[in-house]
Amino acid sequence: MNVNYQTDTTHAYQTITINIQAPQAHIFKLLATTDGIQQWFPQLSFEEEKAGSRLLFDLGNDQYEYFNITDYEPKHHIAYTWDNGHVDFTLEETNENVQLTFKEALPYTFKTIGNDFTGWYFQIQSVKKLAETGQPLSQSDFDFASKTKEIEDILNI
Repeated sequence: MNVNYQTDTTHAYQTITINIQAPQAHIFKLLATTDGIQQWFPQLSFEEEKAGSRLLFDLGNDQYEYFNITDYEPKHHIAYTWDNGHVDFTLEETNENVQLTFKEALPYTFKTIGNDFTGWYFQIQSVKKLAETGQPLSQSDFDFASKTKEIEDILNI
C-alpha cells in the first residue's frame, strides 16, 4: 500500500494505492453497489448505481446526507462528492492483481480532515480484506486516534 498526503492553499489531499488479489468486477461491486458497499460501510447506499444519481449516508434517526455521483464507469471508476469534498476510486488490472487508487480532496473548511482521512485509510484496507477473504477489517483492531494524529502532523493541521 502506498499513501500520499498533500496540501495546497485551499485543500488537503489523500491518495492511497493498494493491490488487491480479487477479480476487478468483484471489487467494483464492493465499491459501487448498495449490496457491496454496505459490507464495509453499512451507513452508505445508492439511490441508483449510475452517474447523476446520489449516494445516501444514513446518520441515524431518519437523517441523511446526500452525495452526488459524479462518475460511474462499471468495473473501472466511481467518484462522488463527500460533504464539500470529493472522493474517487479507480481500478486497473495488473499482471497479478487489481490496483485500487483512492483519491480524496477536502477543503480546509471541512472541520475534521484528519478523522475523515483516517476513516478512508481504514476503509480502503477493509475493502482489500473483504475482497480477498470475504470479511472486512474489525474497527476494534484499528488505532484511529494514533493514525489521525499522524495524518494531522503530516498535513500540519
